[in-house]
Amino acid sequence: MNVGIRTKLSSLPREPGVYFMKGARGQVLYVGKAKDLKARVASYFVESKEHSSKTRSLVREIQDFEIMLVKTEVDALLLERTLIKHHQPPFNILLRDDKEYPYVRIDFSEDWPRLEIVRRRKDDRAEYFGPFSAAGSLRTSMDAIKQVFPLIRCSQWEFEHTKRVCNYYHMKMCLGPCVYPIEKSAYSAMLRDAMALLEGKNDEVVKALQLKMMASSEREQFELAASYRDQIAAIDVLSERQTVMVAPDIDGDVIGVATSNDALAIHVAMIRGGRLIGGDSFTFANSVIDVPEDPSGTSAADESLAHFLLLYYEGRHVPPRIVLAVDLTNTEAIGAAITTAGSRAPDLRGLRNLRAPWPDLMIIAQKNAQYAHDEFVRGVDRRRSSLEALQKILGLDAPPRRMECIDISNLQGTAIVASNVCFIDGHPDKNLYRIYNVESVQGSPDDYASIREVVKRRLERGVREGDLPDLLVIDGGRGQLESALTSLAEFPDLALKIVSLAKSRMEKFQGKKTSAAGATDSKPSSRAPKHSLERVFQPGNQTPIPLVPGSPAYRLLTQIRDEAHRFAITKHRKKRAKLGQKSLLEDVEGVGPKIREALLVHFGSIEAIANANLDALTLVKGVTREIAARIRRKLK
Repeated sequence: MNVGIRTKLSSLPREPGVYFMKGARGQVLYVGKAKDLKARVASYFVESKEHSSKTRSLVREIQDFEIMLVKTEVDALLLERTLIKHHQPPFNILLRDDKEYPYVRIDFSEDWPRLEIVRRRKDDRAEYFGPFSAAGSLRTSMDAIKQVFPLIRCSQWEFEHTKRVCNYYHMKMCLGPCVYPIEKSAYSAMLRDAMALLEGKNDEVVKALQLKMMASSEREQFELAASYRDQIAAIDVLSERQTVMVAPDIDGDVIGVATSNDALAIHVAMIRGGRLIGGDSFTFANSVIDVPEDPSGTSAADESLAHFLLLYYEGRHVPPRIVLAVDLTNTEAIGAAITTAGSRAPDLRGLRNLRAPWPDLMIIAQKNAQYAHDEFVRGVDRRRSSLEALQKILGLDAPPRRMECIDISNLQGTAIVASNVCFIDGHPDKNLYRIYNVESVQGSPDDYASIREVVKRRLERGVREGDLPDLLVIDGGRGQLESALTSLAEFPDLALKIVSLAKSRMEKFQGKKTSAAGATDSKPSSRAPKHSLERVFQPGNQTPIPLVPGSPAYRLLTQIRDEAHRFAITKHRKKRAKLGQKSLLEDVEGVGPKIREALLVHFGSIEAIANANLDALTLVKGVTREIAARIRRKLK
């Protein structure tokens, strides 16, 4: 169990809710419910013979967890089922979750409209539905809808170029409009029913299908009646994904707020189709909330909430009602500002004079806002203590508010890249991450030369833009530090602190052997290897500083070093993949730089090019059938 998990366990509330177990990449591994979150979550990390093999496998992969508070244990049970459907964690069901908030787009101006999952809502002629709490759950819902209605599944290119119907037609899961004459009005009616399902109007769709089923049966169209029956059954299965029923036909967001001198936290609980489907929490340090006190008496927190509403609903679906934990004085203006073109302004108001279920929903929103606030403040305190500990160890004049770390990644001298990651107040700021393509090193790898180039380029930019860190960390040992200091020497006016962080390594224990008779053997033992500590090298100090595992300084330095390594490896792999794709096409006779670029732009990847047929390849400008045949032979 890592230190972060141990710290979060100690602060868990003894209240009902659901919990999300997360892996190393932040993916949701498992969703569970609990009457007492503190006791239930802690039970996973206690050695017990009663743990199943599945539980032990889960615990080995857990790197973090989150919780969502609810009002009662029943709500926790129902919400657990909803979130499992939305997140689809592998330890609940064997599907993965994308943890996104996508929309469904339908453009009825097209000849044959289709359902599309998109990431952003645009101001076009299409209709949008959402946002949905998870892309994985939305794809499952879309598959279920296509089981109900025989809608088009193929791409636009496949639809326009096919010469025969696909297997979906033979399985009665598509009408085959690509080949056979189909009434567009009938197809549009099916799309409208599919849209009604996405809006949560399941009962209306079921009633309409029941009428069609009875009418078909009376006309002795039994096969058609059976298809309607199957559609009704599929809708019943689809409806199970929504739970925690609040009240029929209610759509809205309930926004809870928790604030203190240190932080502001806001939680948005989302109710769609009368069901609580999840929520989002946002936290802000009060030190960065630049909102002055309003002379009319409006507090800075209220002004921050108004600003948050404008940002949050930009490009998002705006529900018909938004309920706030506080009464704002300018709700009409805010409502008008966040309204999308062609829609009505939402009913934006505080909780005053609202009846059930809104007060109960506000309790849930407030609980989650308070929990997010408390977690944020605890995190700020931990990072502050880590920076103060690092200041003491390195002998700095002040805690290093801005830290950066540089790491080099290469394989046999190819695709050399350097990452430069940035932490502000002990927390990653990914907007300030940078990647450098190393230009001075070709052929055999040379970490020292690479570091000299990258540090020089970083310092040149920092001097030019007035944007330098308080502490620069180099991944490596004394040699890497000396290379960085060589570049720093070219800037004599800079008072920049540079250190290097060397990884733990295996070394032999230089102890004494003791014979059976008790005599001491002066020959060192080679049978007792051990790991050295992580070490910090400083300029002018021959003896590195060892870091105590688990100490605040150790956690902070290893975190920024590991993040720099992760970022460098990711970019290095992408660069190598791009070089590999380019080299494969370079060997094809008749394929020059323009055709290579056009092929990759058209198909997106080498795999897609390899899987394309001759007709598809010849659609790219400059590719004849002869060249297309060469491409296929080469890539196959």
